[in-house]
Amino acid sequence: MDNRKYEALINIAETGSITQAAERMGYTQSGITQMINSLERELGVRLLRRTNKGANLTQNGLTLLPYMREEHRWERTIRQECDRMSGRETGTVTVGCLSSISTAWMPRILEIFAQQFPNIKINMLEHEAPELERMLMSGRIDLALMEVAEKKNYISRVLVWDEVFAVVPENHPLSLKDKITLEEMSQYPFISYATGAISRPDELWPETFTSHKVKFNVMYTCKNDMTAIQMVKHHLGVTLAGDLMLENYPPDTINISLDPPMFRSLGIAQRPGEEPLPATRSFTECVIDTVG
Repeated sequence: MDNRKYEALINIAETGSITQAAERMGYTQSGITQMINSLERELGVRLLRRTNKGANLTQNGLTLLPYMREEHRWERTIRQECDRMSGRETGTVTVGCLSSISTAWMPRILEIFAQQFPNIKINMLEHEAPELERMLMSGRIDLALMEVAEKKNYISRVLVWDEVFAVVPENHPLSLKDKITLEEMSQYPFISYATGAISRPDELWPETFTSHKVKFNVMYTCKNDMTAIQMVKHHLGVTLAGDLMLENYPPDTINISLDPPMFRSLGIAQRPGEEPLPATRSFTECVIDTVG
């Protein structure tokens, strides 16, 4: 069976759009539609439901999707191993990242990686750790660079212990303190945020980081850490942010250590019991050499 048909269905499932799937694969929209129609005829079941808002998988399609991902993965493995044997590594690696990591680490990593492996493409997706974990375990991404923790479904390696600071505006009642407790912060308007598409309100950062042990007075939520920092600058509230994130912003806020100090473990997460694709293996080694 033509593996491109599987790839087409996988891309439609991820984008919710035949048009976007066609753009990803370099095909016309009609070309993708013909692939799906052909696949449905071969399998004898309906896989896709088309609506005015896009396209989504039927229950049959959702049931078969994990098997198609696995089949597509093995096809990519064979292709990449053959290219490696011939001395020309190729492939595509889909990496999920926290926004702070994509800004602080990825440009340097990609610069070095491109010099070593010019024929391997990298796709980057930015989300928060809970969503990245779901995407990793479902096979949507090959690896994740994110906050990692023990006793998770994935296997991980910590690269950096990133200190988390309280972020308050200038002239704020807390701005003259050397250290701040989470309880002190909870007395003031708080700004929560999440990068990417977050479907559940309990997955906003930094509540996930603090395991919801403190009831913050959340007055604002947003989907961009830069927006959150700017809101702090304009005296709309306080927030928490990792040192890696704060390196990307001008010193327009007051960043104060927490009492007790808190750190987030940033590292690489991968699926267990699965040999990474050759391109993914090469990229992982580059990340470790560059960061860890």
